[in-house]
Amino acid sequence: MAKRTLTERLADVSLRAKTTAVTVFILFLGLFVAGIGTLTLLQPLLLGSQETQLRQLRSDPAGALAPEADTNQLKRNDVLYATNQYYVAVLGTSGSVQYDNTRGSTSANIPNVPHLTQDEVASNRDDITRLSGDDGTTWLAVTLPITGSDGEVNGTLLIASSTAWANRVLTQFVIIFTGFGIAVILLGAALTRILITGTLMPLASVEKTALEISKGDYSKRIMVASPHTEVGHLGESLNVMLDRLDGSLADRARTIEQMRRFVGDAGHELRTPLVSVRGYAELYRMGALQDDEHVAQAMERIEKEAIRMTSLVEDLLSLARLDERRPLELTELALNDLAGDAALDAGVQAPDREIIAVADPTDPVVVGDEHRVRQVMTNLIGNALRHTPEGSPIEIVVSRPEHASGARFEIVDHGDGIPEQIRTKIFDRFWRADTSRNRETGGSGLGLAIVKSIVDLHGGTVAVHETPGGGATFRIDLPGPAESGTTQA
Repeated sequence: MAKRTLTERLADVSLRAKTTAVTVFILFLGLFVAGIGTLTLLQPLLLGSQETQLRQLRSDPAGALAPEADTNQLKRNDVLYATNQYYVAVLGTSGSVQYDNTRGSTSANIPNVPHLTQDEVASNRDDITRLSGDDGTTWLAVTLPITGSDGEVNGTLLIASSTAWANRVLTQFVIIFTGFGIAVILLGAALTRILITGTLMPLASVEKTALEISKGDYSKRIMVASPHTEVGHLGESLNVMLDRLDGSLADRARTIEQMRRFVGDAGHELRTPLVSVRGYAELYRMGALQDDEHVAQAMERIEKEAIRMTSLVEDLLSLARLDERRPLELTELALNDLAGDAALDAGVQAPDREIIAVADPTDPVVVGDEHRVRQVMTNLIGNALRHTPEGSPIEIVVSRPEHASGARFEIVDHGDGIPEQIRTKIFDRFWRADTSRNRETGGSGLGLAIVKSIVDLHGGTVAVHETPGGGATFRIDLPGPAESGTTQA
């Protein structure tokens, strides 16, 4: 097994751990830079303050000597009993230490005082002298000459201050800053962990929902508590996607079911005439049809069944072409003229019927394919002729709906009507209220399906209503010229 690279290992680390680690690193880096910067500035400030105090003592050494000491007439006890805050010593004219405020103590921490001649003291009058102690501690010292009553220089007064206190202050600062820094890092890590956990908690819901969906439960949705957050936006987007996916799956299932029913119904429709044709052919082959009358009768039945199959196949081909969504030849059509032509054609087909076209005085115009619109009228009139009593009238009513730029035509019959519970089903393919599947009584069940497909292709609507006084009214609304931009192609 190949050794995994650092990038591959980091890819397996959770987002929660990565975010916490980055936060801790940023806090640590910020505190480290702040601490180093503070130390860099604090040490010179402390030493500068110490040097300032020593320069003040050079001007007035009384603050470093014993109480009530006279700097003009310096006595031995003034040095021996000087404050322990400073190292105070008197140097002889040769530069060696004569006495100091340690009073002979061997455990006292004192600097190593070099031999300072009078000339060296005079030359270093305005400078700070750096001395080192036995333990390596650095001392800052100032010197000033001691003059007697006769004005002669009798020695040198040395006042030194250890830098150990500054080092202690820096050490305490480092300890305190480190303690607070660790506390800040731990608190930042904890708060980051809590924040990230709370923020990413909805992602756990997303993960759970996705798992349930993968198992086949497509009705699950993500609960979005905070829609304005990034996770909320993700949840809403996923819900929209799931809604579309669920709708697509439902449409697919519905389409498959319709296709299965369609194939079954088409097979049934074709099987019946094929069985009849095959039966008559077998009778003729076996010699069962002896006289011309029986032969003529069999040929007539074969011809009718062939016509029936031809009509059914033509309907199926028409639906297939409509499903392909071929472009329509759209033009402006005057519905009054189309209704008049349809009434004349139907009158020739059924001379015993009163079929009239009721024109609209505003002469409404629609945008559509003339051949397809005429086919809609022909199918609806044929449907009315088949399902209404002989001699009952049929009207083709043209009108313009209010607050619409399109137009409407209605095929009104006065038969038994269509029950309300099946009005939405009659436009399905092969659906018929008459289940006998007899072409002469119930038709193939494709005529109204063709009507709906054509109307949908034009971007219109088709519906069936009850005719006042009894019967069915098929209402078709088609878009006008102002709505042609939304016409489906």
